[in-house]
Amino acid sequence: MRLVVDTSVLVGELLRVAGRTRLGEKRIELFLPEQMWGETQVELPRRIAAFIRRRSLEPALGTELAEACLAAIEANIVILDESIYAALEDEARERSLRDPHDWPVVATALALSAAIWTNDNDFLGTGVATWTTDTLQRWLQRQPDP
Repeated sequence: MRLVVDTSVLVGELLRVAGRTRLGEKRIELFLPEQMWGETQVELPRRIAAFIRRRSLEPALGTELAEACLAAIEANIVILDESIYAALEDEARERSLRDPHDWPVVATALALSAAIWTNDNDFLGTGVATWTTDTLQRWLQRQPDP
C-alpha cells in the first residue's frame, strides 16, 4: 500500500520504538513531500528536546533518539522532490480547505495515486483516502507477512 505520511504522524511515529518499527513495515510504501521534510526537520528536534526536558533525561539520549529517527527516515521513507507534485499544487490547494498548508501532502497523494496516513481531520473532504494509525495497524495485523 502506498501512503503519503502527514508530518505530525511521522514525528509521532519516529519518537516511539513501535512507531519506528511500523515505519519499517514492508507491506507499505511511505512517501513524504520535500516541503514536509523541511517541516519535519524543524519539528522533530523540538519534540525530542521537549521529551528529554520533560523526563529529565541525559542530553545524550536525545542525540541517540535523533540518530534513530533519521536512520528510520532514510531506510523507510522516500522524500519526493517538489518537481514531482508541484504541477498539482492548484488542484491540491482547492481540495485542502481545512489547512491550505497541507497541499503538498494532497498533491503528492494525487501524483502517486496514494492514500494519506494522518490522525487529524484536515484531509477529510480532499477526495483522497486517509488512514489513521489505528486503522493502518489493524490492516497490517490482518495482512500476511510478505
